[in-house]
Amino acid sequence: MGLLARVRVVAIILLIAVTVFAGLKSRAPGIEPGSVSAQGAVRPATVQPFPKGLIGTLVFQSDIAGPDNPQGRTRIYTLDLATGTVATLTHGRDHRDENPRWSPDGRRIAFKSNRGGNTYDLYVMDADGGSPVRLTDHPAHDHDPAWMPDGRSLIFSSERDSRGDLYRVWLADRRVERLTRNFVGRAIMPDVSPDGRAVAFAAQTLARLQFWEFQIHVLDLTTGTTRALKQYNPDLRALSFQPDSPFHGLEGLKHMETAIVPGIYDPTQADDNLGVSTEAAHAMARRLAREEGLFVGISAAAAAVAALRVAETLTTGVVVTVFPERGDLLFHVPT
Repeated sequence: MGLLARVRVVAIILLIAVTVFAGLKSRAPGIEPGSVSAQGAVRPATVQPFPKGLIGTLVFQSDIAGPDNPQGRTRIYTLDLATGTVATLTHGRDHRDENPRWSPDGRRIAFKSNRGGNTYDLYVMDADGGSPVRLTDHPAHDHDPAWMPDGRSLIFSSERDSRGDLYRVWLADRRVERLTRNFVGRAIMPDVSPDGRAVAFAAQTLARLQFWEFQIHVLDLTTGTTRALKQYNPDLRALSFQPDSPFHGLEGLKHMETAIVPGIYDPTQADDNLGVSTEAAHAMARRLAREEGLFVGISAAAAAVAALRVAETLTTGVVVTVFPERGDLLFHVPT
C-alpha cells in the first residue's frame, strides 16, 4: 500500500519536479532530453525507465523550447501513465496556454490562454486538443478555471472590475456571473466541492504586522456568503511543525524556542505544534521518492512526517499538508 493511500495529502509543488519532466537545458540522471516529432515539435521527456503499473492520463503545461517554439512559450501536454507517451495538445509561437483542468467526465480540458490578445481568457478543448472554444473575452486577466461537478460551467478568478474576484461562466451560452464583489485580499485559486455547493479559495486576509498573508475561505454558492475556513467548519484544526531540537538538518525551518523569532511569527495561529526529527525527515524524503515518485526537499518531507503523525491519531477525517520545496533545488544539475 502506498504512503498516500493511507492519508490524503494535498501536495503543492511549484512548477514540475525534474523526476517527472526535464527540459533540454537541464538533465538529471535517468532523464533523457525532450523528444522531437517529425514536425519539429519538442515534447517534454519522461524518466527512463518509465514506472510500470500506472494508469490514467495527466494533463500538464511546459515551457520547453524547440524549433517550433524558440521562445519557450507555455503549451499544454498529456502524459499517458500506462505507456509514458507524451502528446502535444496546443501549439503556437507567440502565446501561452496554461492551467489545464480535466472536465469531470474526462472528455474536455479547460485552460487559460492569451492567444486572443494581450490578456488571459478561458478556453475549453477536447481531450485530444481539438476544437478549442473561447469562453471569456475581457480586457482583464481571467485565471484558475475550476469545473463544476456537472461539467456545465466553470468557476474562475478574474481581475475584471477589482484586484481579484470569483466568477462563473456557463459553457452553453458563455454567460458570466459574478460571485464575489471586491473581496478583500483578492479571491484566487478556486476549487469546487464534490457536491457543487461550495467553493474554496485563497485570499490575503490574514493580517500579521505590516503583512497580509493568504488563508482559505469558503463561498457558499446557495447563499453567496463567504467565511474563513475555520469559521466555516469549527471542527478544523491547524497544526504547525518545527525541528525537534536546536541542532538539526531541516533546511529553512527554525527551532522557535532557541532561534531568532521573526516578527511575523504568531504562535496563536496554530492549535498545536509538532516536533520533527532530522532523521525522520530524511527517511521520508527517500520514501516519497521510492514509493510515490515525489522528489521533494527535506522541509517538504518533514511536512509529510507531521501529516502522517496526525493521521495516526484519527479514526476519520482528512489531513492536508503543503510541500513547500522541490528536491532539485538542493543540488546542482550540470547543463
